[in-house]
Amino acid sequence: MKRLSFLAMLFLLPAAVLAGSMTVNIPFDPSEVSVSERGPVTSVVHPMGYVTYTPGLPCLPFLPVRVALPTGCRATGITVLEESYSTLDGTRYVAPSSGCFPLSRPDLAVPAEADPHVYSRDGFFPERPVMINGSSVLWGIPIAYMTVFPARWNPVSGELELLDHLLIEVEYEEDQSVRLVQRRTGTSEERAMEMVRGIVVNPSDVSPSGAVIVEPRELEYGQYVIVTHPDYEAALDDLAAWKTSKGIPARIYTTTWVEQNYSFWDLPQDIRAFLTDCRDEGADYVLIVGDDDMVACRDARIATFGYLEDAPSDLYFSDINDTAPGADLWDTNYNHIWGEPADSIDYHPDLWVGRASVNSVSEAELWVQKALFYEHMTSWPGMTDYFDTAPVEMRIGHSTQLLFSPPYYGAVSAEIISGYVPPEWEIEKCYEMTGNNSHAITDAMFNAGPHHAYVAAHGSQTSFSVPGGSYTTGDVMGLTNISDQGSVAIISAICCLTGHLDGSECFTDAWQASPQGGGFAMMNAREGWGHYGDPGMGPSERICEKFYYRYLIEGYYELGMAHLTAKDYFTPPSAFVDSFDLDGNEEETLDWCLKVYNLFGDPELPMWTLESMDLSVSHPAGINQAGVVHVEVTSGGGPLQDARVCLQKGDWQTGDIYEVAYTDGSGAADIYVNPASTGTMDIHVWAHNHDTYSGAIAVTGVGVEEAPIPVWSNGLDPIAPSPAAGSALVRFSLAAPGHARVDVFDISGRIVATLASEELAAGAHSLVWNLEDGSGRPVPAGLYRIRLSSGSFVESAGMVVIR
Repeated sequence: MKRLSFLAMLFLLPAAVLAGSMTVNIPFDPSEVSVSERGPVTSVVHPMGYVTYTPGLPCLPFLPVRVALPTGCRATGITVLEESYSTLDGTRYVAPSSGCFPLSRPDLAVPAEADPHVYSRDGFFPERPVMINGSSVLWGIPIAYMTVFPARWNPVSGELELLDHLLIEVEYEEDQSVRLVQRRTGTSEERAMEMVRGIVVNPSDVSPSGAVIVEPRELEYGQYVIVTHPDYEAALDDLAAWKTSKGIPARIYTTTWVEQNYSFWDLPQDIRAFLTDCRDEGADYVLIVGDDDMVACRDARIATFGYLEDAPSDLYFSDINDTAPGADLWDTNYNHIWGEPADSIDYHPDLWVGRASVNSVSEAELWVQKALFYEHMTSWPGMTDYFDTAPVEMRIGHSTQLLFSPPYYGAVSAEIISGYVPPEWEIEKCYEMTGNNSHAITDAMFNAGPHHAYVAAHGSQTSFSVPGGSYTTGDVMGLTNISDQGSVAIISAICCLTGHLDGSECFTDAWQASPQGGGFAMMNAREGWGHYGDPGMGPSERICEKFYYRYLIEGYYELGMAHLTAKDYFTPPSAFVDSFDLDGNEEETLDWCLKVYNLFGDPELPMWTLESMDLSVSHPAGINQAGVVHVEVTSGGGPLQDARVCLQKGDWQTGDIYEVAYTDGSGAADIYVNPASTGTMDIHVWAHNHDTYSGAIAVTGVGVEEAPIPVWSNGLDPIAPSPAAGSALVRFSLAAPGHARVDVFDISGRIVATLASEELAAGAHSLVWNLEDGSGRPVPAGLYRIRLSSGSFVESAGMVVIR
């Protein structure tokens, strides 16, 4: 089996620690900043930013920024090289922020006094245009986390300036602890890099994780890992089989198995240790099946504004940057209080995690049925077919109320979300602000069959408020949005306590267990938080808003990815600490919100953005020997690229055949199979926003030969990225084994670095040049050529280095 390694010149790296720097332009358009007057006060807002959360500081926006780093590296600092501002006419007064408050305590929502340390100072606030908050990896890809301040204000002179240009230098050094993924599939690697390209400001510098690329059937634990109580194992077989059949190999592991193989402090730590191994071995998705009394949550410490609690947080199972199983960074002082400020929480997702908080076998079976029905893979009891009752249009519904006075309406955040919704969707707005909400109106909205619902209201463990009353778990259990409208609804909410899964049956439990309605949810295990004077800008609101932005604008259609990358936009909480390092609760408040907001749903669930379309698939009806299976996929009369084709005969790890491929630009995929027995080979073809094709291929003959030995040719691929600022990937292939040399030449024709001079095997190879010369010094900006020579073969490719 061929393996392509993205390890950065594993046998060529010097023993010294790699260190370097890269120049990064932070693209910024000052016209995106909204400046408006509210009487004597100037309001400054950035649509993708957040406002100052520290009480008493000027209420100005700040913008999270991500920067891609070289493989295996961590950012150590930044230097501002260039900055420029535009000064607005006139003098302005920016009111002080009044900070955040729990939605359950409107009595705490009071205006704050201006901080005299800042408001009496004749100088701009913030003092600097950017600060670095941390460095980590996102789904295995290294990035640095920064905050940019789009506006600055002088309280004494009243001058307000908008940032219009920012150029920084990012210093970094090698850190092997950020190489979190040891093996993964090529598809996972490509998707991770593509996802990060959509998040960072320097997409051409996105580097590989450093993982060894393997075939799906070589994964140790699977790509989709289910952890559950033994009572529910059989109920989950259909879900695991479905994920596997569509090309996401899945495996079920019981808590009994976990405890037999891992022995640490308690079950949650055992599960985390197991998931550390899963992360190393290329797992992407984790589904925890069982309520807190069946598969224990990790109760993490949260504390702010005098509150001190331990709340269930499944972020504990997603943020796994431990260097080894049991090296729990959420309890680095070993006092068995998890998630304290003294611990080393990273916050960034390494696995996409969701939970099914079920309490019985029947609830587990119902939950699986909802997941399969959502993907159009099963009918609902009482229906002839899914399509008999499928919704005729995409729909989202909002239920909001007045949260407190002065007017802080939940409808403000709902309107922000509505701005992300495609124009062809139907939006049902149940707003107290417009006099259009009540128990009956909200109930009708749910039963009308929305694909998504958003709630901005007060909450309790078993209800959320509506004008004139409450919407309770009893109401949820009577919903018919699935049985009557064929729509499994995904609900998100800022409400306090509705996701209180460590107590009695909570609202979220009911949403999943509703026999004919409900669906999946994202809700708070404890209080949600708002921001006084700025409805729509509270941390709980912004997390929900960002979920829909990730999903509907940026295209992160998998439920777990959209949920966790929305939360990641808020990380680390230290990013929200003011630049004067004054005492405040903003970091603890963000820490609270990130920990208590959990996903109750399938993390791999591909959320629809369009009405489903059909696939047309052609493939042979049968094969009688080993060979290539040719598959063609079309949709809407044309070829469909990137459709996932899965051929399976037997168990995905131990059976005859388990092959996964993707269609090319002509809609075709050629997959080599070598069956060891006759029978039936299943074929499934999946593509987003399409109904999955399921078919069969008869195997009437047995293949006896090994897979054909690939015929390689000599070649050097284009260098990527180019221009490059941090590192460059050099891919090449050799037709035959022998001595090969890879050199870097500058524009004068001088060799500045030799990347390889080795005996190499025939086949594909990959090296990373860290843009340094042979002495380890960064090369200057300019044009360079990479030359590959092996025997009589010589080929070169140009690239540009920028600084």
